[in-house]
Amino acid sequence: MARLARLLVVGGSDVFRDEVETRLAAGAAPLSVMNEILAPIARELGRLWDRDDCDLIDVQRACGALQRLMSRIKPQAAARGPLKPPSILMRVAPGERHTLGAEVAEAAFRDLGWRVSRGEARGIGAQLAREWHDFVGFSLGCDRHVESLSHAIAEARAASRNPRLLVVVGGAIFAEHPDIARNIEADFCVCAATIPVKRPNALVTGSAMSHAFHTRG
Repeated sequence: MARLARLLVVGGSDVFRDEVETRLAAGAAPLSVMNEILAPIARELGRLWDRDDCDLIDVQRACGALQRLMSRIKPQAAARGPLKPPSILMRVAPGERHTLGAEVAEAAFRDLGWRVSRGEARGIGAQLAREWHDFVGFSLGCDRHVESLSHAIAEARAASRNPRLLVVVGGAIFAEHPDIARNIEADFCVCAATIPVKRPNALVTGSAMSHAFHTRG
């Protein structure tokens, strides 16, 4: 992934896109490409930035190329069955500037047939008070905004029309420090690059998973 990340940093988005499309043409599923290639590359870009191996303009250009590619390949919503599927409101954590993680999660939940809404940049409490949702999901990449996320979770629960609203958190910081999810009182934590796409009822039932866990269990 380091090679592909550096390719984007130096402006090689066309070569990168060709490589991804070659994998898709060979039979790779779009969601697998998003989880196994695009999301890890986004994390690698963050590491390059943290080590001062690239500047802000390089990172913005590379992330823009990733998001454009994901918009092209992300799967459409799966056909819904006879039962009403769960609903989730997704947004990045307050202060978080990178949206790729949230977009990957949105695509994965839609692939399961869930009803997915994008959270408003401001006033998520008002949105939850206005619309019924089973879950609210937050994406966070670093520890700088953990406190803000904690406040947002409390606001979401206080405002929600659903008194049993469940909170899902995910992102690079939770892969490194999963206990943060418990500390901020999230109900579920997705602590790896992928979410439980093979087990669509796992979050609803609170089933134990190797890379997503029920924090109250």
